[in-house]
Amino acid sequence: MAAQPDPKPAKAVRDPQLLRELHKRWRECAMAMTNEEGERCEPILSLHHIHAHPRDDVEANLIMLCGSGTTGHHGAVQHREEWARDALRAILRASRPDFARYLAVKLGGEEKAAEWIARVL
Repeated sequence: MAAQPDPKPAKAVRDPQLLRELHKRWRECAMAMTNEEGERCEPILSLHHIHAHPRDDVEANLIMLCGSGTTGHHGAVQHREEWARDALRAILRASRPDFARYLAVKLGGEEKAAEWIARVL
């Protein structure tokens, strides 16, 4: 009997209209308060997909960060700098219960979501 191939992963949700709307609505870096005294956020803002595989364009999976993905807070998160990961986890816990619900549904339960947050985020 031939082995069955792995099922294809679900396609990512794409919503360019939502991305445009969030760029207009969220006009500051979510991590701005984590700056040390005197440090400023970068003037460029970009949306960061918190759970990146797949990169679902849903509000619960997005957060506005300064930088381009290689600079600013966005770059620090992308490069998995420990202080940035700690700050992002704290922000999500304190102000983004929608992300916790999204992740639990996406990964199949609260326990799996908590494991992912501890391991990846």
